Amino acid sequence: MYRRLIVAGAAAAAIVGSGTAAMALTGSITPSSPGSAASSSSAKAAPAGSLERRLLRHTVHGQFVTRDKSGHFVTHDYARGTVSGVSTKLIVVHTADGTSQRFAVTSATKVRLRSNGKGTAGKITDVHIGDTVLVGGVGSGTPAAGRVLDLGKR
Repeated sequence: MYRRLIVAGAAAAAIVGSGTAAMALTGSITPSSPGSAASSSSAKAAPAGSLERRLLRHTVHGQFVTRDKSGHFVTHDYARGTVSGVSTKLIVVHTADGTSQRFAVTSATKVRLRSNGKGTAGKITDVHIGDTVLVGGVGSGTPAAGRVLDLGKR
């Protein structure tokens, strides 16, 4: 469920971000019509899920808002980068664009360690400065880390 939210949010952020970038560069966004080159029959549709995987693979950090079952808004933050600080209370991720994102570590934080293409359950004490991580959390200010995926040293 959490992965679906991150993928959906990353896809939405990328779509909104690319539209905003196009508008910033050209001054307007021109939608493609059925007969335009952008929607020609020679263009192949990406298999389901592959677009989301590509977007997530290239996502550095972001934020999106969803509505929970009771109608309240929930802010989700995610960051991919190098751990620049970690303790049993906090993890700091330094991203490729030079920003740092802080996430509070709680008893509910799930840690996965990935090596040789396989993931295993871990603890926050298994995460070290210099490791490459993908962290997702909820909340505003310093979001609470829900999941930490540690990819090890890269």
